[in-house]
Amino acid sequence: MDKSEKKNKKEIFKAFIKIIKLTYKANRLAFAGLFVCLILVSVLPFLSSYIDSKVIDEIVHLLGISPSERIINQLFLFIVIVIIINVIDKVTWALLALAEKSHYFSVNQLIETLFLKKISELDMYHFEDNDTNNLIQKVRDMYDYKPSNVANRFIWMTGDVARILSSIAIVLTFSFPAFLLVLLTTLPGLIVNIKLGSGSWGVWDANALDRRRYFWAKDVLGREESIMELRIFRTQGYLMDIVRGIYDRFTQKERTNQVRKAFLESIFGNLSVLGTLGFWIIAIVATLNGEITLGLLTFYVSSTNNFSNALANFFRQLSHQYEDSLYLVDFFKFLDLKNNVIEGKKELSATGKPPVIEFKDVWFKYTNSENYILKNFNLIIESGERIALVGVNGAGKTTLIKLLCRFYDVTSGAILIDGVDIKDLTFESLYTKIGVLFQDFIRYSQFNVKTNVELGDMKNLGNTAKVEEAVRKADAEEFINSYMNKLEQVLDKSIEGGINPSGGQWQRIALARAFFRDAPILILDEPTSAIDAKAEYEIFERLYEFSANKTVIIVSHRFSTVRKADKIYVLSHGAIAESGTHEELIKLNGKYAEAFYTQAQGYK
Repeated sequence: MDKSEKKNKKEIFKAFIKIIKLTYKANRLAFAGLFVCLILVSVLPFLSSYIDSKVIDEIVHLLGISPSERIINQLFLFIVIVIIINVIDKVTWALLALAEKSHYFSVNQLIETLFLKKISELDMYHFEDNDTNNLIQKVRDMYDYKPSNVANRFIWMTGDVARILSSIAIVLTFSFPAFLLVLLTTLPGLIVNIKLGSGSWGVWDANALDRRRYFWAKDVLGREESIMELRIFRTQGYLMDIVRGIYDRFTQKERTNQVRKAFLESIFGNLSVLGTLGFWIIAIVATLNGEITLGLLTFYVSSTNNFSNALANFFRQLSHQYEDSLYLVDFFKFLDLKNNVIEGKKELSATGKPPVIEFKDVWFKYTNSENYILKNFNLIIESGERIALVGVNGAGKTTLIKLLCRFYDVTSGAILIDGVDIKDLTFESLYTKIGVLFQDFIRYSQFNVKTNVELGDMKNLGNTAKVEEAVRKADAEEFINSYMNKLEQVLDKSIEGGINPSGGQWQRIALARAFFRDAPILILDEPTSAIDAKAEYEIFERLYEFSANKTVIIVSHRFSTVRKADKIYVLSHGAIAESGTHEELIKLNGKYAEAFYTQAQGYK
């Protein structure tokens, strides 16, 4: 065994121990109850089988004497004991089912909570790095059942261990050579299962990129918003070919592995049958020689069958456990992912005045990229200033917003909020100062309009008056009032009574969410891209009216959106190429003026 293999097995063992500790923590009572009940249901059959053997021996004894001399008290006692054991067994199985279900729900809830909490807190760069993104996708595919499978299987395997140990103790009282025969003919199954058990995981793990494309194609084919374009461009067949091709490549390797495994398992399974047959012969000879009673013959044979079945089942489960534990290594690697963006400890002052924002000598490039998006970038945004960032795609506009929101840390330089480095601030202190509408905003379609707006500020849930004010500011009042249920209208037509708003309506509802937050810094990243020019004009008239005493940062391609800003910054190749008011930039007759007149031509 080489060093890498030893390391791999060590990681598997550590991951296995971790998941057992986690599942114990999930529901201690159910976990302990499962163990107790499993040991009971595993041992009770041996006790029942032993009493059955005593019943048989007692019947044989009574058959050997005349009816008039028979006393059935002993036989009656054995029968009563059998009934009691069976009652206990039934009750224990019922308690086991209860404990198992309770434990299953608790474990799934804990694992899902761990996964969702972790993935929602990861830095953006984890999703952009190929290795960590593959890791995230692998974990995402199976976190909802693999870890709980390992925990559940481990608990049930303790029942197999209890059966194995009980069988060994019983069979050894009869004959060590007979026990050795059964053991040696059953053991080879362990080698087959362990050796081939990792095969399917290796196949699955080796196709990480294929698997991502497979699920992506399936998702596109199944999305309602994809149907129209798929039909018009007739791309269903192309995507279906991708799904079928990847599936066939994956399953072909998997089928080959499973055929080989099934073939070898059948051979060793027959070897186990020969061992059991050998034990039968030894036990029958001992019975005929008067060494054991007929009842003990049935008891020993039953115990041997239990041993063989428990051992074979243990090996099968061990094979699956090994395979699933390989997944657990990745699961805990995912949970151990470290963020580069570390929360600071300082708090901003709680004054209502918007802070001064300064980008100071900022350089920035994305993970795995050699090209800097921002180069020695400097910008000061005064308190209450309304600025606009314009420029071609890739100029760095949205990157600035991401850095200000601290989704990434600058490569070098600093971003200061009221003179404090943004890296030194707590996330809570920073985010309470910011209200934002991103291009790719969330559509909380399972909720109603009111909740969609309220989620902009969790501290003001239930504040209907504030919701109505935010709706007015976003110029969304008219169409919301046209909804059958007004603010209570659910925004998903797949739900009874729900509707699907247009893109423009969704954007204004999201804008209302940003207004509802009422933060001193309002960031709008392409806020009106899905809204017509007239509605856009009306929204921004209101925006400038309602944004008094706020710092407003607007990212937009539409110059009608930005012309009333206090200052406009034209970004080009990661630096500020031009800055000034709309009138000043037009007089400058540079990049801004050229783009403005080009866009104006489109409205003639």
